Amino acid sequence: MTNLVVRDLAPAFGAEISGLDPKIPLDGETLGELRRLFDERALLVFRDIEVDQAFQNYLSYAIIGREVPKQSPSVDPKRESFISNRTKNGISPSGRLLFHTDMMWCGDACELLSLYGVEVGQPAAPTMFVSAAKAWETLPADLRERVGTREAKHIHDLSYERSGGDPTVQFAKFDDDDCVAMPIAHRHPRTGETILYVCQQMTSDIVGLPKDESDELLEALFEHLYAPENVVVHDWRRG
Repeated sequence: MTNLVVRDLAPAFGAEISGLDPKIPLDGETLGELRRLFDERALLVFRDIEVDQAFQNYLSYAIIGREVPKQSPSVDPKRESFISNRTKNGISPSGRLLFHTDMMWCGDACELLSLYGVEVGQPAAPTMFVSAAKAWETLPADLRERVGTREAKHIHDLSYERSGGDPTVQFAKFDDDDCVAMPIAHRHPRTGETILYVCQQMTSDIVGLPKDESDELLEALFEHLYAPENVVVHDWRRG
């Protein structure tokens, strides 16, 4: 078994891991420990490690107990994209993204998201994470009662409407109008935890509520979800 060194990133969630030997396949004990850490801490940051695309794909699927699909990731945009201001067809080349959950607007959202810094120039914009599980666990009783069994609708992008006039916020237009309604108190498909399933960039409204009431409740949920004590900031650096 690889001797992993683990450090909590914050009391609520997140762990920094060093000492991982990036080989395929990982031994059973190491993989079991990584799965446990991911389910318990939700966010894993691997330090001082250089990997290729094959290992990144392998680990992303192995950590949730799935086989890597045989289809090339370049054929499936859900599996691979580049955040870059240099790579052709790179996404989000500049500006700021609102808090979001990738593919939240479809019924088959990403089970895991893996980010790897290929070239990290300085200064590099940080990536900020929140715990939807911890947010639900600490949600005040009055908000929990208002949420009840209600569903929220998620669409591609509401960045323009939610930017508050900030010109640095990026927004995108899509060719289709995918949307899905999901319980706000959503059960995590693998761990069984209840998570607060809304996000700033993609949640448009709460089903069955008038717009004013829906907007007010969503703002209250966002304020709780994105409270400073529930945010982990990842600063990108080489290694």
